[in-house]
Amino acid sequence: MKKTITALSLVAALFTASTIPAARATPAAPELPAACAGIVQDLAGKLTKVVGSLLPIPNVGAVTPLIGDLLGLVTALQSSGCLPALPTSGLPVPAPVKAVEYSGPVDQCLPVVLNLISTIAGLGGTILGAAGGGLPDVGKITGILTTLLKTVTELLSKCGLPAPPGGLPALPGLPLPVENS
Repeated sequence: MKKTITALSLVAALFTASTIPAARATPAAPELPAACAGIVQDLAGKLTKVVGSLLPIPNVGAVTPLIGDLLGLVTALQSSGCLPALPTSGLPVPAPVKAVEYSGPVDQCLPVVLNLISTIAGLGGTILGAAGGGLPDVGKITGILTTLLKTVTELLSKCGLPAPPGGLPALPGLPLPVENS
């Protein structure tokens, strides 16, 4: 009986010693879904096409479908759990089908997602506004593209997304570094 109590005491002491350090350890950052890297790579490819289609001379016809593609990739990142979903009001709006729920830093990431969507929409408005006639203002397009690329860089950093192989495109004469923390 004494041997059993001693053995149980030893097992309890070992169990306690092995679990206490684990409880004090900081939790690891959540693992991103495997699809995130591929979607980010597609996003970088579309951004490269957008920059190439708009600078130095805008080709409105070539870039118009890319605006929808960019918004579709943001939605794909959200439905894959790579980005947080947009908040909804009390209005009955169909929610996109989510394969995985986002588990990263929502308070840092969500404002960047909203800025990204807004910037893509602004670029689309500028391009579609020029689709009816004349060329869009190259200075305005350059400003929007600069903001778009900075926002995507911030998205990678604040949302914990992997940098695409080869990085993000840069505007001619304006190299933008890719940062990922």
